[in-house]
Amino acid sequence: MEFISLEKAEEVYKAFAKANGFTVRIRNTRPGSRGSITSRQFVCSCQGFWQEKKEKDLATTKEQERRTLTRRCGCEATLVVKWDKKKKIWFAYKFSNNHNHVMVSPKSKSYLPANKSMPVVAKNLVEKFNESGLPIGKVPTILGNMEGVNFSERDCYNHMRDKRRKDLVLGDAQAVAEYCRRKQTENPNFFYAIDCDKEDRMINFFWVEARGRLYYEKFGDVVVFDTTYRTNKYEMPLANFVGVNNHLQSIFFGCALLQDEQEESFVWLFKTWLEAMHGKAPVSILTDQDKAIGNAVKRVFPDTSHRLCLWHITNKFPKKIGICKTGSGFQKEISNCIRESISPEAFEEGWKAIIEKYKLESDTWLNELYEIRHSWIPVYNRTIFFAGMNTTQRSESMHSFFDSFVNNGTTLREFVIKYEKALECRYLDEQDEQFVSKYKFPTKVKSPLELHGANVYTRNVFKLFQDELNEGIYMRTNELGIDGAYTIYEVSCFRKPERKYIVHINLDSLEGWCQCHLFEFKGILCRHILGIFHKRDVEEIPAHFILPRWTKEVIYDMNISLPSKVDELPLILRNMVFYRMVNHLSTYLGASEETYHLIVDSVEEIYKKVVAIEGPIGVKKVEAPRHQEQTEHAPLQDPALSQTKGRKKDSAKVSRKGRIMRKYYLQVED
Repeated sequence: MEFISLEKAEEVYKAFAKANGFTVRIRNTRPGSRGSITSRQFVCSCQGFWQEKKEKDLATTKEQERRTLTRRCGCEATLVVKWDKKKKIWFAYKFSNNHNHVMVSPKSKSYLPANKSMPVVAKNLVEKFNESGLPIGKVPTILGNMEGVNFSERDCYNHMRDKRRKDLVLGDAQAVAEYCRRKQTENPNFFYAIDCDKEDRMINFFWVEARGRLYYEKFGDVVVFDTTYRTNKYEMPLANFVGVNNHLQSIFFGCALLQDEQEESFVWLFKTWLEAMHGKAPVSILTDQDKAIGNAVKRVFPDTSHRLCLWHITNKFPKKIGICKTGSGFQKEISNCIRESISPEAFEEGWKAIIEKYKLESDTWLNELYEIRHSWIPVYNRTIFFAGMNTTQRSESMHSFFDSFVNNGTTLREFVIKYEKALECRYLDEQDEQFVSKYKFPTKVKSPLELHGANVYTRNVFKLFQDELNEGIYMRTNELGIDGAYTIYEVSCFRKPERKYIVHINLDSLEGWCQCHLFEFKGILCRHILGIFHKRDVEEIPAHFILPRWTKEVIYDMNISLPSKVDELPLILRNMVFYRMVNHLSTYLGASEETYHLIVDSVEEIYKKVVAIEGPIGVKKVEAPRHQEQTEHAPLQDPALSQTKGRKKDSAKVSRKGRIMRKYYLQVED
């Protein structure tokens, strides 16, 4: 036979092999002058013999035989093709079809590696499954009936392995930096920062989506800082800045991967996060009981109320206090004391009584908790504390949710992509809840006050308000007297008449407060004030008792229009409004030539007017971003294995004080 090209010869022989139940590989190629090829030998894949290999057992340092299977059995089938200089064509110089093994049956041909084919659509689907945390091994089952599709679960994993290697040619850290740079090009409000040591090795990495920065403008009064989640290749703890939206759902204000959990790392992170949020510090921040975090909060957020996570502390009681497991009632009593005390004095009195009852005066852990009671007992500081508690109580389920997207071998770039996919799922849940709150209405509404609450609050918040309103109907009110413009009431429930709360209320303006401080704690009116409103036939919730963060109309999505006073709109929101308009306009560029010229000419005219007013950018003095990334920087080096608390510092260079030595601070933002 003769062939027009070497590739054609290979194609013909492989087709012949496939039809006869064997596969082909290239054994050798003979080169000619000037890089040309003069001949090539194709052989059966069973040609030759397996060479025994041994590997060392790291645990015993002994050589062990590798247990493996092979198809090589010395088969002599071959095809040699040569180049004919005169005819300028390839021809079959030698051919042998003598096999010494059983040919693969037609039903088993698909198992031969050379016969497997993974189309582009399958590869794309595998990558999407991987990004979304879905089992990629299910792809062959989904596409199994497609013509020309012949690959296995192992092929899916091999494809992801090869893709990771290709993506990480420059290194994991450099790959994630390039990814973030592209993200910021797409949306300038995407923010990221990288902290490196003197050897250009990444030690800390922070990023926040544009949506997270937008959320913070509306829901950044209470922030939960959590570092308990750590699932990635380098065992770096993931630090989350989390809040609660108007649907009582968790939202994210930023994420970071930290090399260690030292105070300096937290200081770097808090300063970077504050810079991303345009210097706006939260009203309250909730964290774990960690000394390094506490010191960093004092240094970076001196005016912010720092609270410890009540949920994490109470969960430790069964582990720290043995009497909790005896069924003595201690845990229930201490929980009631912590959560239901109506004043600091009541808490301290109840605490001491419980400690004496169960003879726990010498318990060191309880004594230490009592010393810092102002930082975790609700009655000492109720400022919208509920928003933080609501988030921390769901932290474990959130971590389980993210576990479906990532695993312990996840690279930095994969971690960021998968984390964003996980956040997208959360955003979809939020949009569903927004639709329900806006376009659906509760069926059981019994009073004008309840109707007003249903119109004002989102569905989940309305449920809380409705529960308080229903309980308010059964409140007993006893007028005690008048203090200036306020009437003083004593309110109690007939089921627990011994629990009495004092309410001060102005009957004209309906301003006031209750001793239970539920409004300060949750931002929702308590049953005691609502009981008074019910008896006085109040039909609407007073405006001063409606917290904007819980309403349907709070602006937090991307559909933002400029208010009459631009000063009321933060810079980040102005940027989002502008880029949203530009993106919408760009969809019309291909509509027609007339539309294209209208858009381009109008934008050019606007640009000229702005330059005439503000002057060219080059004329104005513009401060360069601090430690702006330069092109001459060496590529980032991958981080070392994280030196988190409880681990030996054996894989990272540290100073004498146990802190990783930094070289520079890298920030890229427009």
